Amino acid sequence: MSADLVDDPDGHEEEGVEAFNRMADAIQGLQSRLGALDAGMGEKVAKAERAASKAEIAAVNAKQAAEHAEATARQEARQAVSWAVLGAVAGILVAGGAGYWLGHASGREGGLADGYRIALDQNAAASWANTPAGRLAFGLAGAGSLDQLARCDGHGWTPAVQNGRKVCYPSVTAGKAAAGWYLP
Repeated sequence: MSADLVDDPDGHEEEGVEAFNRMADAIQGLQSRLGALDAGMGEKVAKAERAASKAEIAAVNAKQAAEHAEATARQEARQAVSWAVLGAVAGILVAGGAGYWLGHASGREGGLADGYRIALDQNAAASWANTPAGRLAFGLAGAGSLDQLARCDGHGWTPAVQNGRKVCYPSVTAGKAAAGWYLP
């Protein structure tokens, strides 16, 4: 049987060897292309890995930057609120101080004006009390007759209106004595 394999009476052996050689050359060419492709892919993979590493570093940096920006924004917001509160307190203090000052000055001026008016009235009253009419009125008040005269409420007295002014008339009835007032 082994002799049958070696012998090729039809001459197909050469075709087989040639086909084998072509196949070997094709495989070798394929291997070299695959090797070149593998080398190119290795370069691309390494490049992709470097890009991924850079992207990862950039992501970490971006996260840190975002955290820093957020912390800064919170701090700035706190500062803004602090300044606003401080401004409001200062405004309230200034407004309160101004209101106190204006009110105090206005009240003081009004009080002084009232005091001067009262003092003038009292001075005038004291001056009148030293006149003869004032001394007479003081005597009537001491005797208890000044109130009766002012109200016209003595026994037998009648209040009336004459020429648009109030008057007080003593009246005498038959058989009764006229009533009068006590003199000082």
